[in-house]
Amino acid sequence: MFKRAQTLTFRRFNSHGHGLGTSKFINEAAFGPSKVNKAAGDAFKKTYEEKVHHSADITKLWKKITYIVALPAILLTAVPVINTELKHAEHREHLKHLSDEEWPVQYEYQNIRTHKYFWGDGDKTLFWNSDVNRHIES
Repeated sequence: MFKRAQTLTFRRFNSHGHGLGTSKFINEAAFGPSKVNKAAGDAFKKTYEEKVHHSADITKLWKKITYIVALPAILLTAVPVINTELKHAEHREHLKHLSDEEWPVQYEYQNIRTHKYFWGDGDKTLFWNSDVNRHIES
């Protein structure tokens, strides 16, 4: 019963993907003893280890740059942005209490409505903010 399952599993991991037997090259070395160059292998290993060491150092450098340069720069940029946004919030709070007569002039190119929207009362856009936007009909 389990013999067929073993055969299918073995076929799946067969190196050449065909036949049921193992590859005839499975027990042979990839390169014959005459083609092995020990000095080249050692040079490759040395180069690889240098690259690994170098990449670890570069990773440490970029982490330091991130924490020492980038984060303080972001925080220093955030302070004036927050101050500006707080001033805008005060201005929006002021505009909320203005009457329609005190509201800035509406020009003919503002709030053009050629048809009613199918949501709400049909006059307000999808991103309408009643604190900031007004549609004053004359």
